[in-house]
Amino acid sequence: MKKYIKAKYLIDGTGGPVRENPVIVVEDGMITKVDTAENIPIPDHAEVLDMGEGTLMPGMIDSHSHAGQDYNREETIRDQHLMPEGLRVLRGYNSLKRDLMSGVTTVRLLGDGQGCIDKILRDAINAGEIVGPRLLVACQAIRPRHGTAPEISACADGVDEVRRRVREAIFLGADVIKIFVSNISNGDTFLDYLRGDLTKVPAYTKEEIAVAVEEAHRVGIKVAAHCIGGPAVRWSLEVGVDSLEHVNLIDEDDIPYFLEYGGYISDPNLILFFDPVLGYESPLNKTHKLEDLPRWWQQKVKMTKEQTKRVMSKALQAGVKFALGTDPNHGLLHLECKYFVEEIGATPMQAILAVTRDSAELMGLADQIGTIEEGKLADIIALRANPLDDINNLRDVIMVMKEGQLVKESSF
Repeated sequence: MKKYIKAKYLIDGTGGPVRENPVIVVEDGMITKVDTAENIPIPDHAEVLDMGEGTLMPGMIDSHSHAGQDYNREETIRDQHLMPEGLRVLRGYNSLKRDLMSGVTTVRLLGDGQGCIDKILRDAINAGEIVGPRLLVACQAIRPRHGTAPEISACADGVDEVRRRVREAIFLGADVIKIFVSNISNGDTFLDYLRGDLTKVPAYTKEEIAVAVEEAHRVGIKVAAHCIGGPAVRWSLEVGVDSLEHVNLIDEDDIPYFLEYGGYISDPNLILFFDPVLGYESPLNKTHKLEDLPRWWQQKVKMTKEQTKRVMSKALQAGVKFALGTDPNHGLLHLECKYFVEEIGATPMQAILAVTRDSAELMGLADQIGTIEEGKLADIIALRANPLDDINNLRDVIMVMKEGQLVKESSF
């Protein structure tokens, strides 16, 4: 049965101007027509979703998340990943449902530890057993033995081991390969982790990164690389890594490499560096309690925050492609968009494109999602007010539709 969706405005995700008085026709989970109310007559007794004065736009896409992590918990990330697999699946379901209710209809999960809980969640959602966003999953992230995040990744040292681990992830069902190409840990305590974080020290050699890309690209799978900064930025781009995650310590000299090789900046961690409640510098941060951490960590955060704002602003102006993610800040993609505008200098339209069209292109799904066009999947959300007037309006989602199925509707 056809559904007719109408509102005051439509931001279709193509980058074009706002369209007034739109009507979207949905049938069998697909968008079959998009036009104005004047050009699409609605039959009597048709199923109509009238969003009144609201604004329609594509379902949002989170380019970097972890189902088994949640910054809202009074537990370290490591402790969360050491919980039993069954509990992590249940927690992951709750976190992903929160994402969906916030208007996020697609999520890329980039490392969820032992047991492939990301795959379990993806397959359950695809089978209709649970409700959640569309998932692209890594199954197992890959790191060197002295690398960071041992609780969410499998070890691989040297070209041969990296090749084997990538092939293993593909066999397990990975949609994307995640590798940690920067950050090392000289010890296994939380302070050892912090000492190795927010540095430019490479974790993998260029040859090891290259073989991961070779194996993944051969079978049509993209590669996401955790990379804070340093030589691994250029190595990764030169060998064809599709997205560099975080890169909070990139230098201005790195910008031409992004433009030449086409790599994305994904999940620049803007909530962590700029939010006064959830950020690193907030005394309310639950997983990195400021008062419990040494002065050297606080200085590192301050320096990285300044460099993030300065260099990423220049990268954006130069035309580097961005995709925004939340890491473990589930349901808060609107906040990442807010700081992309307020701190990095993006326009509201650039922020919207970074969580719709541009993220769809990064994930290789641009022919299916990311824009509201005929022939695309009916991933559609409605906002109470126009986010081009105020990017903060992204937080007030009154309707969520995924593949033509209504999963959230509230009164206007």
